Amino acid sequence: MSTKRILIVHDDRLLSNLYREKLEGSGFAVDAVRALDEVPKILEARRPDLVLLDLVLREGGAVQFIRAWRQDSMTAEIPILVLPTNLGSLVNAAMQAGVSKVIASGTHPLGSILDTVKVTLGMPGLGGALDAPLFQPDESWLNMVLASAPEALNLMRHCLPGLISVPPDLSALRALWTLVHNFADRAALLHSKVLSRIASSLDVLMCDLNDTPEQLTAPTLRTIGHAIDFMGVLSDSANLSRTEEPANARVLVVDDEESSTQFVTSAMQLAGVRSEAATNATKALEMLDGKECDLIFLDIGLPGMNGFELCARVRALEAHKRTPIIFITGMPTLQHKAQASLSGGNDFVSKPSNPAELAVKALTWIVKHQLNLT
Repeated sequence: MSTKRILIVHDDRLLSNLYREKLEGSGFAVDAVRALDEVPKILEARRPDLVLLDLVLREGGAVQFIRAWRQDSMTAEIPILVLPTNLGSLVNAAMQAGVSKVIASGTHPLGSILDTVKVTLGMPGLGGALDAPLFQPDESWLNMVLASAPEALNLMRHCLPGLISVPPDLSALRALWTLVHNFADRAALLHSKVLSRIASSLDVLMCDLNDTPEQLTAPTLRTIGHAIDFMGVLSDSANLSRTEEPANARVLVVDDEESSTQFVTSAMQLAGVRSEAATNATKALEMLDGKECDLIFLDIGLPGMNGFELCARVRALEAHKRTPIIFITGMPTLQHKAQASLSGGNDFVSKPSNPAELAVKALTWIVKHQLNLT
């Protein structure tokens, strides 16, 4: 049987090299390019048996590439596999364009990629071999991911000034998304999933903002900057080793509006954390009495005791002196923000908000609480 040839299209050099290494270790021949305009040169030289494509490329165009690939008689039958991603809207567009399969994000990303490649090419799957050393990133790769984090995060920060203008610089917005997306893919290789969860949620937010850049507000930009800075904290292996799985966190949503509660709850589901709800201050205090909590979303306009008064009461409870509290309101004012801070609040969000932004904010504060940074 002739050696099967794989073409990787991914603009992150570190990840592309890792995928190449693991595929070649499994007996495949591999070509790799970092931009779509390099693909024709590869096709002129040799025909791939399968394409591994990342959907978030700096110059964009991945979905259009899939569509053109399917319409060309020379390439129509060559399968295209999309590398693991949680970007639902982009995945749907890729499926409609004719992608063969989107590789599932599993516990072992490299194993999932290799298994799907083999099965798609009619070869025996990995089965129980997913845990084999070949299909795991070794310690040198994991150390490289963490060592490369400061540079990646600095590149993200350099994109932020371009987002301050109105309207924002779309090239800076796209560049930031690409950097965040690649960082999230790198973080998915780590043994700890905490950094991966935050980066993945930020990836979703950046995808939304690239689709609707008018949603990029000053508070959203602060959320992004805050998350980037905190990912830098987590890129320190000593800090990362002290974190726990965010899915085990307890989040309390205090709001008398059912629609608002449902919105925050759905955002917490996106973040992968469980939440409980209270419709008034009395109920909230009962639910907090003697019980630990990792994050509280607190509406300002509660009936009876308002959110500021409730926040002060919560801070008087020994168990919740440092519990992160995020105020939510439909009418943010400078006075509200000042009162929120004076009563003991940590952060502030407006209604309505982007659910992905809320997920990023929640995960960041939950993990900061774990590290005693609140």
